[in-house]
Amino acid sequence: MQQCFLGVEVEMSFNELRLEYSLEGSSNYIAWKDRMEAVLDGNGLKEFIDAEVPKPIDAAQVEAWQKKTTKCRRILLEGVKDHIVSNLHGKASPYLMWKELTYLLQSKSDQRKLALKDKLRNIKCEKGDSMPKYLTKFTQCRDELGSVGVTVDDEDLVSLALLGLPKSWHSY
Repeated sequence: MQQCFLGVEVEMSFNELRLEYSLEGSSNYIAWKDRMEAVLDGNGLKEFIDAEVPKPIDAAQVEAWQKKTTKCRRILLEGVKDHIVSNLHGKASPYLMWKELTYLLQSKSDQRKLALKDKLRNIKCEKGDSMPKYLTKFTQCRDELGSVGVTVDDEDLVSLALLGLPKSWHSY
């Protein structure tokens, strides 16, 4: 994301995670999760989201553990949009934060599956959408469905994409 700061264009990023890739919700969760895991792994912090890392008993290691925990929590908080931060409030560890995000955005309930199927059926090519942008909506929704255990056949995806095109495309 380019920001103007004192008249100079600067690339906004935090610990290798570009801010325009912040978690907005289920629509970009899968891509965000992959990027966030890579950023945390690159910072030597992935273990803090994979499992609860207990506070060391050895006093010499406590400070390093605290710094890593704080850095991991900060990266997670900086990587999500403001409306999601409230869901992480009160979570004492990066693992609990990660677990909450997974629960919120990757729930496999029947209701979520139904909502995602409905979302896929209702994707339409809006005025001003480029074809790559339009088709990306389908692949993102397909990926979301895959994350909750629903497989969408390629034939069905193509049919839905064709049905969502405006009338000006019907001759094709």
